[in-house]
Amino acid sequence: MKTKCGMWMAVVFIVMATSCSKEKNLVTDSKEMEVKLDLVHPGSRVTDTNFEAQDQIGVYMVAEGTDLQVGGNEVNNELFSFNGTNWTSERKVYWNEGRHDIYAYYPYVKSISDTDNYPFIVSLDQSSANTDGISGYEASDFLWGTVSGVSATADAVSLQFSHCMSKVKVLLEKNSDYEGEIPSNCEVYIHNMVPSAWIDLQTGNVEVNPYAAVETVKCRKISDTEFIACLVPQRLSSKKPFIEVVTSNVSYILEGTISLKQGYQSTVTVALSQSPEQVEITIGGGIENWE
Repeated sequence: MKTKCGMWMAVVFIVMATSCSKEKNLVTDSKEMEVKLDLVHPGSRVTDTNFEAQDQIGVYMVAEGTDLQVGGNEVNNELFSFNGTNWTSERKVYWNEGRHDIYAYYPYVKSISDTDNYPFIVSLDQSSANTDGISGYEASDFLWGTVSGVSATADAVSLQFSHCMSKVKVLLEKNSDYEGEIPSNCEVYIHNMVPSAWIDLQTGNVEVNPYAAVETVKCRKISDTEFIACLVPQRLSSKKPFIEVVTSNVSYILEGTISLKQGYQSTVTVALSQSPEQVEITIGGGIENWE
């Protein structure tokens, strides 16, 4: 009788051990599955085509429905780099069990101390390259993307980015009394802009820094008649200098009212005249996603 009981207990133990072993293997396989991303640009950037090799983004991942924190997330500001074809993380990043929310932003910074109000400042000189080898314009183009409720997968997770700043395009044209060609040495400045913003990295919402002073931003030159700038979304009141066009012979300063919306492009057309007093400015409506 004792022998039979012992044999039955042994059989039960073997079955339970086998079941636990299979369950453990499933968990281990899930944790060893690397997180891969396929990042989709918002349709228009400096190249107007796609991300470029050497671009870097920061990535966060939290359990689905969990608030994003500065630290203690499943993935904390992990660096992902683009080689022209694929995005790879600086360190190996693996999935956990369950479902997850992923947040990503560009351009990457090594240390972030506030994810609710991340401070971001656009470049005041967007015409030249900075110390990182990218133009001040590109460094001012803050991109953000998110995807929710993602489970472990061997496939790359598609992550759509959007523009968080507002883009201004300035077009120069000749008025009826303007003689000759528009000078090739024109420079364009945008006045009375607050260059500092607070960005919520969980929602992508942008708020102009209420404590920052207004500054002047120098635009990036695309051609002799087209200039662009990335600016913090904000509203410019009337009766303040807005656009300034500078040539070797004259400076045109124009006033205007404009509402710069997040993720939108506004086109400002300046009709140059022989007389600075006759210069005309036209501000067009916003275009979403800068397209």
